[in-house]
Amino acid sequence: MKTVKIKVSRNGVFEEYEVPENITVLDALNYINKTYNKNIQYRASCRAGQCGSCAMTINNEPKLACKTKVEDGMKIEPLRGFKVIKDLIVDRSSYYKKLYNLRNYLQYDEEEKDKEGELLSICPNDIKDLKNVRGCIDCLSCLSICPSRKFSDYAGPTFMRQLARFAFDPRDKGDREKEAYFEHIYNCTTCGKCVEVCPQEIDIVHKAIEKLRALSFKNGYYLNNHLAVRENVLKGNRSVVKEKTPLLEDKNIKEEYIVENEKMRVAFFTGCLVDYRLQDVGKSAIRVLNAHGISVIIPKNQVCCGSPFLRTGQRDVAHKLKKHNLNIFNNLDVDAVVTICAGCGSTLKNDYVEKDFKVMDITELLNNVGLIEYKPLDIKVTYHDPCHLKRGQGIYLEPRNILKNMPNLEFIEMEIPDQCCGAGGGVRSGKPEVASAIGKRKAKMIYDTDADCVITVCPFCEYHIRDSLNKLKSEKAKKENLKDIKDIKDIKVMNIASLLDKVI
Repeated sequence: MKTVKIKVSRNGVFEEYEVPENITVLDALNYINKTYNKNIQYRASCRAGQCGSCAMTINNEPKLACKTKVEDGMKIEPLRGFKVIKDLIVDRSSYYKKLYNLRNYLQYDEEEKDKEGELLSICPNDIKDLKNVRGCIDCLSCLSICPSRKFSDYAGPTFMRQLARFAFDPRDKGDREKEAYFEHIYNCTTCGKCVEVCPQEIDIVHKAIEKLRALSFKNGYYLNNHLAVRENVLKGNRSVVKEKTPLLEDKNIKEEYIVENEKMRVAFFTGCLVDYRLQDVGKSAIRVLNAHGISVIIPKNQVCCGSPFLRTGQRDVAHKLKKHNLNIFNNLDVDAVVTICAGCGSTLKNDYVEKDFKVMDITELLNNVGLIEYKPLDIKVTYHDPCHLKRGQGIYLEPRNILKNMPNLEFIEMEIPDQCCGAGGGVRSGKPEVASAIGKRKAKMIYDTDADCVITVCPFCEYHIRDSLNKLKSEKAKKENLKDIKDIKDIKVMNIASLLDKVI
């Protein structure tokens, strides 16, 4: 019998056991108790992935023990974010108490009942949105992994899902959007980690949280800082204010950059920050694309993709922006639209359902046409996965492939590369203290790599990680009684387009 070795946390101490390969974690725990005469405590019931009771942390991710196969070196721990009762059993009472306080039942008037005392029926069309959020099995995986819940008073994903379930039910008369607001729905970074770990594949972010935010905004439950961003776009079609000559207004920037022996022709969607703040990143992207045999078309009348407004519930503005961009990019004769911003790319791919064009992230595009021979660069880098790139677009191997093809470059992974930095979902603008707390954890991971530079493909992440690193440097200087913050290593933050510009 072939076996593997796994480690099981027993009250915080790992014990190693040898178990048969190709069995589930749940079967492995049963095997350990029977074969080694152990008494490891854990919850399990249906063994079919339907009850959710056997959820635990497996290799740092929440998973169902009955559906996860053992692997050599696997680590099994209780769900994080909850008090541990014993071994792999966590105290779920706080979850049930919060669920009860949210009035987990239909609220209705007596007039809603028919003559027999039954609630009036609803038609299939009434539950179209409701069906998308009903499949929860109470495994609590989303709560255990949510960065906003960990660092703030945010109730958490499944509670927003539950509120959305009733908010979309025409029979319910409760103010669910008001409840969501006071349970801090705007603390959610929309990182999508809850969606990634959900065994039922419930899209809590788009089907519950964003829709609840739209309802909240409509009924006056919003953050004033988000109104400031709204004002920016209403005045100048960008989510940020103009500080210097925008990329698209620069007289030295042409509308076309055509190369010989063209492999592809793309339209460049700049996004707000590249246009208004990070113009050099945009210029680098043009040079990099040309160097790879890609011609670049730059529509200068493009506007914000609408992502900040879709994420914060301001759908009226988002739809206006989307309509404008569709009129431009649907009429271009190009092979694809390229982005260098994860948020823009995810929005164009997933929210622009009416589009007639293909959208590609720059790392996806370069891998597709073929990487060129890069110049050597003696530098040690780590890479941050933007949430809207890895989970929003499924792109995470492509940037790593580019980095690993740069001669002399040393690439080292940080502890959790796809851990949210805290900038998304309107949290950086609306709840800066929450964004800062989440960003601090990311900054610590980056410092632990001792890298010279952290690479990413998102201007919002770039800004926030830079701020988080600077704050951590200040804290380190104070803690170590250093007179000059310059005595602490300065880790640069860079878009992958800027790094590529150095080696083409």
